[in-house]
Amino acid sequence: MSDKLPLSHGRLKTRFTALGPYFREGKSDTERYFFDSLSVCVDAKKDPDAREFWGWWFEMTPEGEGFTYRYGFGLFDKKGDWVAKSIPREAQAAVDKTLTNFYAKLSALLDDELGLSLSPSQALTEPELACSE
Repeated sequence: MSDKLPLSHGRLKTRFTALGPYFREGKSDTERYFFDSLSVCVDAKKDPDAREFWGWWFEMTPEGEGFTYRYGFGLFDKKGDWVAKSIPREAQAAVDKTLTNFYAKLSALLDDELGLSLSPSQALTEPELACSE
């Protein structure tokens, strides 16, 4: 982990958890922080254990005095895994909205409150995110 981050891993986890239902502590460690959103249920008529969701995942890696990020869109399948897939048109607006809301909250936390940078990873294959003013 970067030795330039002002907060410990434990304190970062606490701050990320406070952002809302996005942070996945079990998939995060000192080298990677994982967030996701199950934005749109594919078929609400299925049993809860068999439901799948359209959404996004977002990974941050400590680097320098902040983090780099990458993200993707797809299907959260009934096994609990993310599968990169195109989001159906009827679900796209809801998925985009949850990602935009999350990114605005995350950016405010990192930049305004903690003074940490957030920049795209060189591994980013999606468009770079920006906060809407």
